[in-house]
Amino acid sequence: MGENSWNGYEHKCLFANVGKGQFIDVARPTGSDSVKDGRGVAVADFNRDGRLDLVMNNNNETPVLYLNNLRKSGNALELKLVGTQSNHDAIGAYVRLTAGGKTMTRQVEAGSGYASQMMLPVHFGLGKAEQVDTIEIRWPSGRVQLIDGQKLAPSVKGSRQLRVKEGSDLLTQLVLETR
Repeated sequence: MGENSWNGYEHKCLFANVGKGQFIDVARPTGSDSVKDGRGVAVADFNRDGRLDLVMNNNNETPVLYLNNLRKSGNALELKLVGTQSNHDAIGAYVRLTAGGKTMTRQVEAGSGYASQMMLPVHFGLGKAEQVDTIEIRWPSGRVQLIDGQKLAPSVKGSRQLRVKEGSDLLTQLVLETR
């Protein structure tokens, strides 16, 4: 099989968001531009440092772990949702988070493509924002849960995981990394 075939042996791309709708391919400088026959990718915080990492699954090969070691990655918040009326892992829940004048949405998914997966805690990169304004969770049961950012720790500086139980006002926070 040649490196330029349509059989999966093309150089991989990894795009970085540089703002204002612009992206650049950083695969070559990060060493993630492999020409192996890629079949799927898992995105998760494998080393629990608050930064998303990648595992590339290649056909008939050992998976490759790419750890995100960027120093300037900003603050982050992960939400681990626990269903009570909904399914336990909250698969299908939509989360809308507002922080630093920006609103982001995520969905809890059981799979994200062929041989691919995202981690179950939903991850929000907050950039320089250190305070969350609001979190709205639309649970699969139909319940809508609003969390006022004032209920969180005074700051989300660094990376934190917040455990949210459906219908409960009790929030459990875990510091992943303080930067």
